[in-house]
Amino acid sequence: METTAERLEGNLVRLTVTVPAVDVDAAIEKAYRDVAGKLRIPGFRKGKAPRPIIDSHVGAEAVLADAQEALVDATYPQAIDAEDLRPIESPDMGELESLVAGQPFAYAAEVEVRPELGLTSIDDLRVVAGSKTATEAEIDAQIEQTRDRFATVEPAERPVAADDFVLLSFVGTVDGEAYEGNTVDKYLFELGRGLMPEEFDAALIGASAGDEVVAEFEIPDTSSNEEFVGKHARFDITVHEVKAKVMPDLDDEFAANVGGFDTLAEMRDDIRKKLDESKALAYTRRVELLARQRLSSRLDGDIPESIIRQRTESMTREFFETLEESNMTLDGYVAATGVEVPQIQADIAEQARERIAEELALEALFRTLGMEVTQADLDEALFEIAGGDPEALERTRENLREVGATPIVKESIMHRRALEWLLANVEVLEQEPEAPEEKKTKKAAPKRKGAKAGKAEKAEKAEKE
Repeated sequence: METTAERLEGNLVRLTVTVPAVDVDAAIEKAYRDVAGKLRIPGFRKGKAPRPIIDSHVGAEAVLADAQEALVDATYPQAIDAEDLRPIESPDMGELESLVAGQPFAYAAEVEVRPELGLTSIDDLRVVAGSKTATEAEIDAQIEQTRDRFATVEPAERPVAADDFVLLSFVGTVDGEAYEGNTVDKYLFELGRGLMPEEFDAALIGASAGDEVVAEFEIPDTSSNEEFVGKHARFDITVHEVKAKVMPDLDDEFAANVGGFDTLAEMRDDIRKKLDESKALAYTRRVELLARQRLSSRLDGDIPESIIRQRTESMTREFFETLEESNMTLDGYVAATGVEVPQIQADIAEQARERIAEELALEALFRTLGMEVTQADLDEALFEIAGGDPEALERTRENLREVGATPIVKESIMHRRALEWLLANVEVLEQEPEAPEEKKTKKAAPKRKGAKAGKAEKAEKAEKE
């Protein structure tokens, strides 16, 4: 079999395959055997009918079409492998010529292949990964969480302040009308937890026991009742009692009560040790993820939507397989997480885009550095696929060639070697990264930009810092 590959516009390649006459004849012979094995013709044993009889029953054109289909199905993956191509769409072969016994068979296929993009730069690669050990602030935060769990609530003879508890009753209306469950009697409400819109908390602040206040606001789109979104809510609230959260003193007695430690210092040391162990496990992986994201932010060129669509479909199948393995339905997942189906789809599509961008960036880095996949690299990878069995190595090599999978193996080698270089050359800053601006301001997120543009902006901003 002979193959040639011609680069066309964009990511298209015209692959030409010429199958020798001996293979054509073998394909035709097999097609006739297969048809003969299915026919029951009086006077002939099963599978023994001669070609003229088969032609008269099913037609020579039908048998040759079967032979052609089988021949193309077998040779196309081998041609892809021979030309080291990574198709991302099914090939367009147009109208194929019929097979002719004793003659070679040639066909051409136009196929969209994985793009070879570039990088804007590989200089000054750095990531802000945070500390690999526990910071004092993290230890303090964990201690405060423990104090909060052991806090008590006690009556306070003063007006309501932020983070207080209020024993209250209210009557609520939506657009002036009552709704089911609109009356609540003597409920202990905690401010500052986001249980109600901020206007509800604001109406309570400054009120004292015995006061009556009114909270009014437009129901936000985060409401659990979609019918109420955008409507006017009013709550007539009666304050019965103000209660304050009293945190335990931060001393040796506290350390003994919550953890059996002799001193507070001993408790801090224990928290530090556990946090250090936890962070050490995650640190290497975090650096890798950040480095891959930083590199992909420098990807130069457009990613074909077709490759993102295919990866999205693949990841969606994986998502449903994971649900099935967990004995969970989609409805059950939505109920458990609160994430609706459109958001699940959008998240998977975004993750697919990010993964593809990272892979293409690693491949671009591999080419930029002038690296090559050597035969030794390939043999090592195939040996691993073969389970370390020398006798299975050649069989594995041939099986991959027949299904056109050798380029996929080479691609994985490119990713591994490029990633090794990246991790060895990226500068890791152990300062704590800044919180995203939209999280700090708690404003509505702006319209989503393209993944490439957004990540590039974040990367350049971090570099300047």
